[in-house]
Formats: sequence, C-alpha cells, structure tokens
Amino acid sequence: MKVATASQMQNLDRRAINDFGIPGIVLMENAGRGTVDAIYRHFPDIGSKKVIIFAGRGNNGGDCFVIGRHLINRGIEVNVFLLTNKEKVSGDARINLELYQKMGSLYELKSEEDLFNFKNLISQGGLIVDAILGTGLKSEVSGLYREVIHYINTLPIPVVAVDIPSGIDANTGKVLG
Repeated sequence: MKVATASQMQNLDRRAINDFGIPGIVLMENAGRGTVDAIYRHFPDIGSKKVIIFAGRGNNGGDCFVIGRHLINRGIEVNVFLLTNKEKVSGDARINLELYQKMGSLYELKSEEDLFNFKNLISQGGLIVDAILGTGLKSEVSGLYREVIHYINTLPIPVVAVDIPSGIDANTGKVLG
C-alpha cells in the first residue's frame, strides 16, 4: 500500500482544486463516499450495527458528515458527536454539516462532562468512525480532544479513521495525542 505524507496529500488536494478545477466539496464527497465503501468491504455486517462518528470542526469532520449521510441512506443508524460548537464549523464542512443535520442525530461534545454524559450512548455503537483530526495535526493534542481520543482507544469497538487516526502526526507517525 502506498501512503502519502501530510504535505504530499495537501499538495494533491491543492492540485486537484487549482489545476483541475475540482471543487473542495466534491473532494469531500468523494472521500466520504469512498470511506463508506471501505467500511462495507471490511465490515460486511455493518447493516446490523449502530455507527458512532466523532467529528472535529475541520475538513476531516466535513468528511464525516458525508459518511453519516451515506450510511443513513443505506439504512444504518448513525450518531455524530461533534467536538465543538456547530457554529465553529465553516466552509465545505459547514455545508455538509447542514446537510447531515437534515437526516441524522448530532450531539455537541464541548466538555469532558458532555463526554461522560454520552458514554452510555457511545458504548452502544458497533463501529466508530474517527474524523476528529486529520493530516493537518502539527502539535500535541490536549483537553477534550485528547480525552475523547483516549476514550475511543479504550472501547472494545472497531474504529475506522478518516485519513489517519486522530493524534498521529501524518508526516512522522509520532503520537501527539
């Protein structure tokens, strides 16, 4: 398998948008749909499971809203947990957030107390999608993001990461959270 570094992936995205005229929202839709296809390949019994999605406010989170829509369209129960106030989501991610909200359940996790309050609902999932942080991560993860990443890692539930597992530096592989 070929793996791109963060800078290589950012360059590919930039070229797709600037050189080939592919809008960022189309790239986001393709990434989300491709992730759903991969989920079905690796988890053929996914139709009988609830999917829990953790989203950050950036484009990785935007991918997750696309994933959520496509899973719902296939009849799967989805709960998205956004690790910020939804008003902080912008750009293409915001468009996909608004589309997702017309179809599925969205919960805002703004504190460790929120995480504690939702642990029962989260633990009912049969699959977790990690779309918290993507290839743009450059510094140590702290606070709520770190707590959620650690919590996900303790669960006996399979995890599918969008782009890269949250907390990993995409250039070095170093664990930052």
